[in-house]
Amino acid sequence: MVSIKRPRISRLSSPDNSGKNNIFYEKDIDLLLSIQQKPTGISYVYLEPFMEIEKYYPVIKKFSDAGIHQHLYTNGTLATEETLKALGEAGLDELRFKLGASNCSDKVIKIIAIAKKYIENVGIETPMTPEFFETFFNKKQAILETKLDFINCAELHLNANNIDNYYGENMYISRHGYISPIWSRELTLKFMKIAVEESWDLAVHDCSNYTKFARGLNFGGNEGRWVGSSNYTCAFFSIPYEVFLPILRDDNFKFLYEEELPAGYKPGELVF
Repeated sequence: MVSIKRPRISRLSSPDNSGKNNIFYEKDIDLLLSIQQKPTGISYVYLEPFMEIEKYYPVIKKFSDAGIHQHLYTNGTLATEETLKALGEAGLDELRFKLGASNCSDKVIKIIAIAKKYIENVGIETPMTPEFFETFFNKKQAILETKLDFINCAELHLNANNIDNYYGENMYISRHGYISPIWSRELTLKFMKIAVEESWDLAVHDCSNYTKFARGLNFGGNEGRWVGSSNYTCAFFSIPYEVFLPILRDDNFKFLYEEELPAGYKPGELVF
């Protein structure tokens, strides 16, 4: 998988950013494809693409002509029928809407329906939060009537820029990697249960922290790295241990099992 961060001065990088110092232009694509092995897929990430969507068309067309699957992320607020049609004509395979970014805006819901006219695979990918969960089900009928193909329920993982917004929430760390509020995965499972019970005609994907861990292993395997190699890592330079105090102090939260603290580290034994 290759991530393209900006088509105007297209920076193509591998998942571990090993090519982070290499800057490529649209004119270099033919050269890259003639020399290197084709990527299995390309994702357009980081920036809101519809701010300058016209710069994406020729890049998408080149990779489409090479038979490479491409998907693009957007919050959908700037998309129009004209630009969606142009993306479809360029050969974009998949469009993923960050519907939570607009709080399930009615305008964006209508745009999703329009996108389905021109792009083969259209869906939602957004972090699972209580706000998104509530708003989605308030507008569920309108969203499902767009005939979208999938919903990717991403487990909300935090970084230094947003973790303070969730101060006091019960959090956990997965495999010394992503840090998340425990309710994000719980809401995803509840969401999926409702989808099954109501027989929604689409795919709902559980994009949990464990899924991201498995994805990292898959990347490593596809790139021929050593067994167990992965780009899955923590978003913090050092683990912010203090964010786990609320869950440790929560008498209502029951751990599946607990390990006894070693001598000298038990309550009352530590002296600061």
